[in-house]
Amino acid sequence: MKKAIIFLVTLVTILSCDQNTSSVTPAEDPDWIKIEVPNGREVYAIAGDLDKTLLVTTWTKAYYSVDKGKTWQESKDFNGPVPGLLVRNDTTFSMEARSFDQQGKLLGSSLIHYFTTDYGKNWKSYFKFYKEYMDTIKPVGMVKSAEGIIYTIKENKTPTAPGSSSYYINPGEIVKQNGLSQSLVRFPYKLNLMNLHLDTQGRLYVAASGGSYQPERNTFYCCPENLPGIIYVSKRRIP
Repeated sequence: MKKAIIFLVTLVTILSCDQNTSSVTPAEDPDWIKIEVPNGREVYAIAGDLDKTLLVTTWTKAYYSVDKGKTWQESKDFNGPVPGLLVRNDTTFSMEARSFDQQGKLLGSSLIHYFTTDYGKNWKSYFKFYKEYMDTIKPVGMVKSAEGIIYTIKENKTPTAPGSSSYYINPGEIVKQNGLSQSLVRFPYKLNLMNLHLDTQGRLYVAASGGSYQPERNTFYCCPENLPGIIYVSKRRIP
């Protein structure tokens, strides 16, 4: 009888702990909304508006959402990354290559192959309709607001060993430049940042890899096929 009572008390304690654990949910961030693109692995470029249609490019495909990122429809399989989306009036162009200077520094995305006039619902061949923008290079990881404020991704890296030319990718940061003044945007997440986008309301979108953070090396593990791509959206106009 005594053993039965002890067992019962232990069982109640375990169930109580389970209930307490399951009731704990992460606190919602006051500034940022997290959106996942299933199986996207990494988000490279963003166009559109969370309240209307949002278009993103991922590891190999483009997706669009019309319900604030709750669900996603496959837009087009590009069979590879699309590092940039160039928007001109009501038309969005896919920029499928990266351009570098002679020193190997990334200048931005380039080489347009397709365009869409409905944020990814339908695509057409660029070469059949356009000849402009052929030499256009769009910066990657940098956007400029209507007020002239520039936001840039700051990449952080550490060598894998002293004197090594290979390196670990560390969590990125977002730098705000207003004239001669520079400061960091509050972005409390350890992510490999890919790109930035501003919508017409001045909200900042952060495209990121879904790779899991490895604190022992301050880097990331990426990218299984079922890994979601990550987007963070500021809840209001970015200050």
